[in-house]
Amino acid sequence: MVSEDGVSVIIRYKVEITITAAIIILFILFFFVLSPLLDGIVLGIVFAYVARPIKTFFDTRFKRISTWIATLLIVLPVFMILGLGLIEIGNNIVWAIHHKDELIAKLNAMSLDLGVPNIIQDQIHSALVNITGSLLPLLSQMPVFEYTKILGLMSVNIVISVIVCFYLLRDGEELVNRVLTIIPEKRINITKKFLSELDRILTAVYIGNAYTAIIVAIISLFVFMLFDFPNILALSALIFLAALIPLFTGWMILAPLALYKYFTAGTTEAIIFFAIASITIYAPPELLIRPYIIGTKSGIHPLLIILTFIGGGLVGGISGFFLAPMLLGMLIAAYRVYITEKKP
Repeated sequence: MVSEDGVSVIIRYKVEITITAAIIILFILFFFVLSPLLDGIVLGIVFAYVARPIKTFFDTRFKRISTWIATLLIVLPVFMILGLGLIEIGNNIVWAIHHKDELIAKLNAMSLDLGVPNIIQDQIHSALVNITGSLLPLLSQMPVFEYTKILGLMSVNIVISVIVCFYLLRDGEELVNRVLTIIPEKRINITKKFLSELDRILTAVYIGNAYTAIIVAIISLFVFMLFDFPNILALSALIFLAALIPLFTGWMILAPLALYKYFTAGTTEAIIFFAIASITIYAPPELLIRPYIIGTKSGIHPLLIILTFIGGGLVGGISGFFLAPMLLGMLIAAYRVYITEKKP
């Protein structure tokens, strides 16, 4: 039998190669067109995973409106926590832009209260003057068009995320079945195993982090109100964002706030705050909820999940933050299915 060269193979399968290339090009173009909406699409997928257990719960009694109920019960708390917090943070930035001299005076007074040496105080003062003299005017001079563009794109992505979540909850199973119809018959079983394993991994990862973050943020509101913190909505939003990354909430947020209480209210209140916050905000989600849901259900080491979330966020922003665990889930699901199929 005479072996064919590469050109002969290409000529023989020219139609198949042309169709495959055309499909790849169309897919790339389609992805390029949708790239501005990628944040909304990825968030919608995450919301759908998080809301699916709620929909399943309400399906037995409220089948017709279970999708609406599940979508609202997940989307509304998240957007209220983040939206109100971002509004408060924005108001503080606007205040800082128009009162930079007062801001510098307050920070200088705080450094004096801390007993910072004069040499270090001078350096801190110079740094504050440079920052407020360059960064804040830069923010204030940003064109109105840029603000409008950013806010408009954010609003569109928010709407897209809700729509994607709703339709995935309602028609997700049918969509998967339609995709399976184009899979060759001999690959159907292994494809189903892969999708099942991927679904199990992503369900554990997203539900564990999202429920933990929502619970932590809601509890933190009451704790911050109890200890009379300023800007509690902004602090709760920061708690929510930090809680999305496993094992980071307690040390990134609670420790600085306890230090703030130490300098403003004394040692006793700082210790009491840190103890209560650790018991109510940090311990239950981090030691009970997240380890059980993520570790037990997904079977992935927490360190790998942490690195995936952080790396994805640094590379791709919001969409990368949630998309990276999807890619990790695909790799692990493919590996597990491969190992299972390889066994005699």
